[in-house]
Amino acid sequence: MKLRARLALVVFATAVPVIAGVALLRERIQWAATEQGLADYALDRMQGGGREACEANPAAFPPRPWMRPNERGLPPRGLPPGPNMPPGPNMPPGPNMPRGANPARPSPDSPALEARGFPSDAALAVEVRTELWAYGQDFVSHNPMAPTFPTEIREALVAGSAHASAKWFVPSQDGIAVGVPMPWRDGPCAYVLVRRSQVEPPGALLSMLLGPSALLAVLFLAMMVTAGPVVERIRRLTREVRASAAARYSRRADVSGSDEVAELARAFNAAATEVRSNLEAIESREQALRSFVENTTHDVMVPLTVLQGHLTAIRRRVEAGGEVERATVLEALQEAHYMGSLIQNLSAVARLEQEGTTLACTRVDLAALVERTVARHAPIAKARGIVLEYAVPPEPLAAQSDVTLLEQAVSNLIHNAVRYVEPGGHVAVVLARAGTRFSLRVLDDGPGVPAELRARVFERAFRADSARTRHPDGLGLGLSIALDVARRHGFELELRAPEAGGTEFELRGDACA
Repeated sequence: MKLRARLALVVFATAVPVIAGVALLRERIQWAATEQGLADYALDRMQGGGREACEANPAAFPPRPWMRPNERGLPPRGLPPGPNMPPGPNMPPGPNMPRGANPARPSPDSPALEARGFPSDAALAVEVRTELWAYGQDFVSHNPMAPTFPTEIREALVAGSAHASAKWFVPSQDGIAVGVPMPWRDGPCAYVLVRRSQVEPPGALLSMLLGPSALLAVLFLAMMVTAGPVVERIRRLTREVRASAAARYSRRADVSGSDEVAELARAFNAAATEVRSNLEAIESREQALRSFVENTTHDVMVPLTVLQGHLTAIRRRVEAGGEVERATVLEALQEAHYMGSLIQNLSAVARLEQEGTTLACTRVDLAALVERTVARHAPIAKARGIVLEYAVPPEPLAAQSDVTLLEQAVSNLIHNAVRYVEPGGHVAVVLARAGTRFSLRVLDDGPGVPAELRARVFERAFRADSARTRHPDGLGLGLSIALDVARRHGFELELRAPEAGGTEFELRGDACA
């Protein structure tokens, strides 16, 4: 549902109950005022001579009420004139005379009045306005023309009410009946019943509805005037948001004003900036991932192809009944070892580059870690004729670290030494305590790294020319992963060139107490 339609519905749903409540309140106030007025009228009428007339002749009181409630609304026949019916043309109208009636023209039903030339019944049809009847303590009237006292009013008066009212239904209209106890509470006039027909003036319903309708129209107009600019700004902001989304959130929404719509625009701009930054980061990662996958596919396929070639040659020699050459097996073993190391490094890179990665640090026994990594590389070192040795201190030496990542970093350092040392060379792994710190060194007597390239050996995808000559395949991930792991743990990794030649990598960090 649109905003304007929702607001219009709210205004209508709010105004209708309010208008109905006001109309009901107006009706109750009017009813209460009429009831009080008729009660006052009854007291004034009875205390102004009505009591004496009633007690003098209760069967004829009120003497000639202006109108008897019959089907035509005409006065009764044959009743003598009395206080409620003027005996002559000079008397003022009594309390039961209807508004607008002519007191000089009494009922033509009397033979004496007919002789004076008054008009017929049809010409004198008038509406009843007010009737007054007297009742005794038992709520029974001596006047045979009096109506039965309403039960609802009687119960209220018996209960002690000063006056009570009820609906009075007459042909074609509604009325009110009010019962009033007299101060004397005895005799044939202990209670008085006043009945009055409720005749609404012409256009009363229209005038009653006109005010609330005008109020509803004003409220609706005010709602439209107030909501119009807001709706237009929201629509404009919607168009700008769609245009920004189509432009991959490079466009900003227009911000004007200081209201809630402006706050919404500012919030969208902030969200769009963050989304744009995330999109750029994702695009950058996707580009890096594509490049990484392309390079990885090439670097994995090369040793895999070589391994397949060696295994095929071995199978042919076995099928021919010949002996398998030791060199072929050694080369196949080297390629398998390299592929395993490469896959482990790819797993480590994926974990390190994952956003929000946290280290699962525990107390790691460094001596056991060295023994495991050396044992992993010992077979390939032995196959190539390389002496791989290690030394650990006799006392326990541990550090708080992520055991998987730290072991991969040390494994990369050993793999790098074994891979690039010439056959017959030596690789040593030495673990020692230095005060409150530990020192783990990996030394070899290989060709070493030229001084001008030492600052770049930890860069990803960088490999020295000598390494490329012997092993053209490879991503150059090992040393970069080792440096990244060291930094994440707060350790230091340093490359040095010993005076005797070769290469030395040293990993240092805080040891556990």
